[in-house]
Amino acid sequence: MRNNILLQLKQIKVFIVTLILLCCGVLFQNAAWSETNIATATDETDTIVAGKIIQKQQAQASASKNEQSASGVAPQTQVANDMADGESIRGLPTLNQPVIDQANILSEAEKQQLDQKILSLYQQGKAQIGIVIVPTTGQEDIFDYALRVGEQWQLGSAKRDNGLLIAVAVNDRRIQILTGYGLEGILPDIVASRIIRNQITPYFKQAQYAQGLNAGLDEIGRVLNLDPEVAQQAAQDLKERQHQAAEEQQAKQTTLTMALFILVAGIVGSFIVGRPLSASTAGVAAAVAGFVNGAGLVTSLLLGFGIFFLLITSIAQLILQVILSGAGGGGRGGGFGGGGGGYGGGGGRFGGGGASGSW
Repeated sequence: MRNNILLQLKQIKVFIVTLILLCCGVLFQNAAWSETNIATATDETDTIVAGKIIQKQQAQASASKNEQSASGVAPQTQVANDMADGESIRGLPTLNQPVIDQANILSEAEKQQLDQKILSLYQQGKAQIGIVIVPTTGQEDIFDYALRVGEQWQLGSAKRDNGLLIAVAVNDRRIQILTGYGLEGILPDIVASRIIRNQITPYFKQAQYAQGLNAGLDEIGRVLNLDPEVAQQAAQDLKERQHQAAEEQQAKQTTLTMALFILVAGIVGSFIVGRPLSASTAGVAAAVAGFVNGAGLVTSLLLGFGIFFLLITSIAQLILQVILSGAGGGGRGGGFGGGGGGYGGGGGRFGGGGASGSW
């Protein structure tokens, strides 16, 4: 009689632990999926590249990064804050040349090189680009600051709204690409985000600001020089592939959550109806869950067999026993100011298109 009571108490203990593990597993999977949703331009789609948009700059950035790491150069730069004490919103600079460097991180030669690229695109009628570099935007977000600058500078023509602004806050380590209404189709948010992540910030991480801006301008110019229909189609393809990758990731998370639930239910069921029936039922359920969530026939069958094997051989129960033993023994803690010029806006409008990034 005493042995039966002890056995029942042990089964109740196992049941409680399995329920706790199930809740923890579901919370973990939900947290992982939430993080995947927030990362709109996630790493799993980095290999999906529109052929005419994303090209060789990332390899160059990687090589530069390796050189800097090998030489031991400190990658980050802090510049003097030019905002007065108590000033939370910085004032707007006057547009009198393409590059306004109020952080003084560019040499005169570097500014001239950037100016020439911007003016070349402007003279070709592709876009009017402005770059503003500041030490910090204070308490204002980089997007809000860039939008205020864009509205005041009015880059681009009034008819085409083909203005583009690149705002950089050095000490905040933030960057914003803001596109006018007329460029949102050719340079949608997803493409602007790719340019920041693949072309610009790899250099910025090494404090090579001129190189990063040059690489970004080269990519922007490459996109603007494409046939508009080709550029828009490439951007649309990129959006669709990223959406497809996100859906596949969601299906994987859902399948893993269901498999965990089925495994825990199978462990509990083995104490009630026996291992053979519980393992068989759980194996079939896991295979069906995998197939329904698009895991494919082979993967679903392997998943079902894996659940069946864990349960029929008592491996899952043994794992629980180890966890129970460990829990009983306690645990351990662990631990841009420029000179004169004649560069001015043409009445272009901005509606918030573009992307932001950090390094």
